[in-house]
Amino acid sequence: MLIEIEKSEYGKYFPVSPHPYISDKFIDLNCHKVDKIVRLVEDSGTAIMGLIAGVRNGALLSPFSAPFGGFHFKKDNIYISEIDRFVNSLKAYAESRDLRRIEIILPPFIYYGTFNSKVISSLIRNGYHNIIPEITNWIDLTVFKDDFTQKNSREYYRQALRNGLQFCTTADESEKKMVYDLVAQNRARFGRQIFMTFDEIIATGKLWPVDFFKVTTSAGTLVASAIFYRFDSGVCYAVFWGDNEEGRPLRAMDLLAFNLWSYYKKLGFRHVDLGISTEGGIPNEGLLRFKESHEATSSLRFKFILDIVKGKSCSS
Repeated sequence: MLIEIEKSEYGKYFPVSPHPYISDKFIDLNCHKVDKIVRLVEDSGTAIMGLIAGVRNGALLSPFSAPFGGFHFKKDNIYISEIDRFVNSLKAYAESRDLRRIEIILPPFIYYGTFNSKVISSLIRNGYHNIIPEITNWIDLTVFKDDFTQKNSREYYRQALRNGLQFCTTADESEKKMVYDLVAQNRARFGRQIFMTFDEIIATGKLWPVDFFKVTTSAGTLVASAIFYRFDSGVCYAVFWGDNEEGRPLRAMDLLAFNLWSYYKKLGFRHVDLGISTEGGIPNEGLLRFKESHEATSSLRFKFILDIVKGKSCSS
């Protein structure tokens, strides 16, 4: 049976989070977006697996304000029978609280691989419905050799250099806002929503470092920009990045990608998480192609749903 426990007690069981989106500091920053935060463990007194989730509109959500959520765990080689027991207990917990749905988005495999595979197996076998997975992309900086492997990408980067484009970071508040506005306009141009305001990004910068990058012409015109998080796990996360109509023919994104990979490799990061290249599981072919032609590996990010119907549960 699962029980709800206090934040301090949960932290004793799981002092380290597998990724920052299920850390206490991030949960606390966004807790106003749900009706309630619950921290769930088994009542055995020796918790080896746990879940922090938000309750909103009768649904148990992990995450409730992040790209992905998922479980805490003591060790990667946890027995799959123990995962099965927790997953089944989660159903029973939802029923006992008259919740109508459980939604869980697991992190990409660069955050935890072995555990992820067992959780996916358990969720599927225990009746959770796997909706169309999102395709997510990441860069392995340990094998990035300070050049693009694809010929076209190398040539586009050299075109950007010949066009006089320049890459730099910025700490100036007004320039940070310009960086944000450019990527917001980029997403609007392609019909993609932007889920965070500038103020929310600045607030998140109190939790971990947030980097703002810009690509400018020789005349100082901003033509591409990026906002990245730095995580202690050796992963940096692409919050937003994009170009404008002036930057596209100048190959601004090629210059931006090369310099971002180089920048974080020099800082000792292992991976760049570029986020998903799909919406509702449907691939954005151009975006996916751009990432893959600039060293990205594609893998799947899974979302599971379980609908609770009085006394029983069913997938939907």
